[in-house]
Amino acid sequence: MELEIGEIKELCDHCLGRLFASLGHGLTNEERGKAIRVIYAMDHDLNISDLYPDKCELCNNIFDKIEHFADIVIKAIEGYEFNTFLIGTRNSREIVERDRIMLEKYGNRGEDIGNELSREIGKAVYKRIGKDVSFNDPDITIVVDTEYEYAEVLPKPIFIYGRYRKLERGIPQTRWIHGEGKSVEEYIGDVANSYFLGEKYYLHGAGREDVDVLMLGNGRPFVLEIKSPRKRNIDLSMLQEEINRSCSGKVEVLDLKYVKRDMVKKIKSMESRKVYMLRIELEREMNFEDLENRLKQLEGKVIYQRTPWRERHRRPDRVREKRIHSIRLVSLDGRHAEIEIISDAGTYIKELAHGDNGRTRPSISEMLDQKIKIERLDVVKILDRED
Repeated sequence: MELEIGEIKELCDHCLGRLFASLGHGLTNEERGKAIRVIYAMDHDLNISDLYPDKCELCNNIFDKIEHFADIVIKAIEGYEFNTFLIGTRNSREIVERDRIMLEKYGNRGEDIGNELSREIGKAVYKRIGKDVSFNDPDITIVVDTEYEYAEVLPKPIFIYGRYRKLERGIPQTRWIHGEGKSVEEYIGDVANSYFLGEKYYLHGAGREDVDVLMLGNGRPFVLEIKSPRKRNIDLSMLQEEINRSCSGKVEVLDLKYVKRDMVKKIKSMESRKVYMLRIELEREMNFEDLENRLKQLEGKVIYQRTPWRERHRRPDRVREKRIHSIRLVSLDGRHAEIEIISDAGTYIKELAHGDNGRTRPSISEMLDQKIKIERLDVVKILDRED
């Protein structure tokens, strides 16, 4: 469609050029708009100065405020550490609607105003700070509201992988809404967040242990997610030392390293075998050989576990199949026995021991034909795939 002189005289170079952004390579929209105006003036023997509006009817001369918007961005990002950034814009409904109508009129061969504003503000900010623009994975995204003239900074979350060891009983993995005392999540997250200056944090664990169970050995894999951090470039070896110092022997972290978001999904889907140390009290005494032989009947067996009675309020009631890969009697002192168990991920070891009133079968209690009492349970190792 041929341009109308009224529209040429009503639009700034940016908006005029944007109508045909898909035509002509190597030009900015502003350069393209100037070229269109020059060609029109030559074809119609007009003075080009007569073809410029005092005020663009589409954008209200918003492109004259690019440096002003850059000033707003620079002020908003003070105190943030980042290597890459991306600018976005939020524009008034009136401008967006006028822009849509004009682009449709000329065959949708152009570029919407939001894209160009974001790019032009980004170029102005880049000249000031020298940081790289990233379209795929920026450290921070800054959204400029051009109508109300403010900027919202949206930092990319920080993800830190590690392993934790829980060395004291009575500590839950994650925060309790009404509970007292700190969780593993808080012991680790409070310290980390004081370094990264984030708004909030979450601990994503590869499974969990009960509050009264220790997590020993090589530790449980986790990812700590820190939302909206102002700092990004923290020495994790220093952070690890500080977490371990401040946790006073209750929680310990190992092998901290930066990872990407997809590690959270990998952590959640881990199916690692675990090594447990179970201490029980027998209802009646047994000799070592008899107890050992009865326990060995479970080795290599698939057990069937209906959702434990204690978990029924938060998990669906279904039957899970889990394999007991190894079971070994470590010690026997009167009616007190220590048993090492290697089982599939997600095995309910307490229920494997006492049977949960028949909801787990077979169980140690069933094999021994007597009731047993759990004295303590610890996770002593999480086996990697090669173990």
